[in-house]
Amino acid sequence: MEHVAALMLLVGCSADVTSCREVPVPAPAYESIQDCRRDLGLQIKLADTRMPKLYGACEAVDEGALEQSASLEWSVTRDGKLDIDIVQDADQLVASR
Repeated sequence: MEHVAALMLLVGCSADVTSCREVPVPAPAYESIQDCRRDLGLQIKLADTRMPKLYGACEAVDEGALEQSASLEWSVTRDGKLDIDIVQDADQLVASR
């Protein structure tokens, strides 16, 4: 299995940034944050979106986060920066009879 150390995320938004959605990228997982950042500009140029604004970012991943349940949360700030957080999901309890 490949070692994943960073994730790339692209988000397309309306002109007033009130409506945003994730934009698929061909390779969202990278072995290093440097590899991700090196490819980011190209992926932004190649992105297939009709949204007037496009934001992209790379986020380092704790290897432990990939072994547990986690979710990716993102937001676009007022100054046009894409913030990414990888949040560890709470342990889920399952009741059975």
